[in-house]
Amino acid sequence: MKAQSEKGFTLVEVLVSAAILGVGVMGMAAMQGMAFTKNVDANDLSLVTNIASDMMERIQANRQYAWGYHNLQALGPGNCAALPAPPPIDVTTPASINVVRVIQGDCTQWLNLVQASNLINVQGLVQVTNGVPANPSLGARQVVVQVQWNDRGAGQRLRMVRLQTTLVAE
Repeated sequence: MKAQSEKGFTLVEVLVSAAILGVGVMGMAAMQGMAFTKNVDANDLSLVTNIASDMMERIQANRQYAWGYHNLQALGPGNCAALPAPPPIDVTTPASINVVRVIQGDCTQWLNLVQASNLINVQGLVQVTNGVPANPSLGARQVVVQVQWNDRGAGQRLRMVRLQTTLVAE
């Protein structure tokens, strides 16, 4: 006969509660791996956005000679001595030696930023074209700064950030 005052857990109850706890802990561990991956992706995206906006700000600061940044490519060691790009047809005054040095300096610093990012297959590209074709007297230029890289994940999918704006000379 059982005594009425017996208290405690049976072995079956302990095993069931341990199994439930184990499933919960394994689910949390899987979430931690996913959170880490997403955190790395967000960090890479933030880094690339800062790199692209840095070049966009450099071009905006030198907006009168924005055309000089056309076809700037941050790919490998790069060569900024070939900049600035030749002036478009609608530009009658070439860039002075000081402006050339500014554009080459911006190029060098941007190349260093891109390479220091330690991203996989990172490349940067600047395209400057005539903008606002309906009113060419404004001298507007459309500027696109694009940075692409491969994801750090197993698939190494191609990722890209593209900033675009229209500049009008002051």
